[in-house]
Amino acid sequence: MQQQQQQRRMFTAALLALVFILAAVSTTEAGKKEKPEKKAKKSDCGEWQWSVCVPTSGDCGLGTREGTRTGAECKQTTKTQKCKIPCNWKKQFGGE
Repeated sequence: MQQQQQQRRMFTAALLALVFILAAVSTTEAGKKEKPEKKAKKSDCGEWQWSVCVPTSGDCGLGTREGTRTGAECKQTTKTQKCKIPCNWKKQFGGE
């Protein structure tokens, strides 16, 4: 009989511990603020379209390429970017 009472106490204690843990987790989750989702800014700007890299001197080395995009509300519709043409590109096509 005493063994059954001890088992009931342990079961009750375990059950109370489980309820306490669930209540603590629930309270913690309720206290967290949900971050508002950022609204996607709609823009009519198109994707950048890039020209080929044009070397500054010779047929390889450092150069520039032009980028353009369309859109009435775009802050920037053209820009120039540095680029590099490898000097061994002719070898890939059988040249010297």
